[in-house]
Amino acid sequence: MGESFYPYIGAMIWISLLLCLATFLRSRIKILQTFLVPASLIGGILGFICVNLGIVGMPTMEGWQPIPTKVFSVMTFHLFAFGFVGVGLMKSKETNTSKLMFRGGLWMALMYCFIWSVQGIIGKSVFELWHMTVGGDFDSCLGYLLGCGFAQGPGQAHAYGSIWETTYHVGNAMSMGLASAAMGFVVAVVIGVPLAYTGIRRGWISGEHKGSLPEFFLRGIMKKGDNPACAKATTHSATIDSFAFHLALMGVVYGLAYTFGLYWTLFMPAGVNGLGFGLLYTWGMCLAMLTRFVLNKTGSSHILDGDTVRRITNTSVDFMVCAVFLAISVSELQSVLMPFLIAVILAALATLVLIMWYARRAPEYNFERGIACFGCYTGTVATGMLLLRIVDPEFESPAAIELGIMNVIILLLSQPLTVGYPFIPSEACPMFLIMVGYVVVVPIAMYMLKLVKKVAW
Repeated sequence: MGESFYPYIGAMIWISLLLCLATFLRSRIKILQTFLVPASLIGGILGFICVNLGIVGMPTMEGWQPIPTKVFSVMTFHLFAFGFVGVGLMKSKETNTSKLMFRGGLWMALMYCFIWSVQGIIGKSVFELWHMTVGGDFDSCLGYLLGCGFAQGPGQAHAYGSIWETTYHVGNAMSMGLASAAMGFVVAVVIGVPLAYTGIRRGWISGEHKGSLPEFFLRGIMKKGDNPACAKATTHSATIDSFAFHLALMGVVYGLAYTFGLYWTLFMPAGVNGLGFGLLYTWGMCLAMLTRFVLNKTGSSHILDGDTVRRITNTSVDFMVCAVFLAISVSELQSVLMPFLIAVILAALATLVLIMWYARRAPEYNFERGIACFGCYTGTVATGMLLLRIVDPEFESPAAIELGIMNVIILLLSQPLTVGYPFIPSEACPMFLIMVGYVVVVPIAMYMLKLVKKVAW
């Protein structure tokens, strides 16, 4: 069964069941509404318990068979890469890139590089010290994946872990990357939500844009008559359903990206051939952007509906986040469990303290930027937006737009980290020095750019 396609069918059924159950629980349990726990996270945690109790399986001709965690790991990888096809196909919205918003985006981008480096240094240091004092059968470079899992999310952490395992034979790198990302989501919710409400109570937010969250936002299920339109048809259903067309187009682009990754793996020299599949999400995004470029040049861009692409992309993310937790086997992490938990706690505290220290001294919209950054640098941009909406329900502050600007700026500022991570297990990779450089240079740059002001609250 392990080599067939059937486990993946079973895995999809399990993820679907968990997401449905989680949506119901979110609509009924007040504490889940209070903490704004996403259904994907609820389902993922339930799945993590089930998979480690050994009850995740499926019926076969040979009887009930367990579904290996590796199946969910593979699904996480492909769902993440498929989602980036959607990112590449989506048309960028027109945004007001005023001086104030650009400054806010730059502040967030610099903080991103700073926090990622701090998290990576903490992870590496804890793992190295544990290995030196207590011992253990693991590679201390696994600690770097903590920063990647927190700051970049499950997809990148899994991708880098995959490269480390296939190219440098670092044991349990993929599991470590996924576990780091999963704990990042937990930290974002457990610390971020109470922090957001604390900011409201103490008057840390800017302006008068605070307010109560609507009931449907808390419950997670729309009432009858409150259903907004979420997509537009670009094809006639008599020919092909519009959703089916968009899904098919994304599938074609993903297939081309997969083929490119395959040939890269086959024909590139050792040391870099692991990037073929390790950076599959990058190839997918680039080919999707090329596809959109061709459609624009041929006057055919109208066949793509941005909202439909966004719905498919968000669906991929929800399924991916849930799959992340099911891909984690406690038994595979036993050798690093204690240093891992210590590193998670220290990284979470350091992230909270440093972001809040700089947020208090940000030029404008201090707390809004700080809470958005905390959610983003422990989870994903979506988590940052979730926390931001607590303090700014109508997105009246520019923080939401600044998150988008930040994602453009970090493409340049984080290149030494992004390019260097696949090669960390190599003795020639000076990643620790690179991260120390960010920790030293970023605060200086923020002071020189006047992004640090007097304490606001």
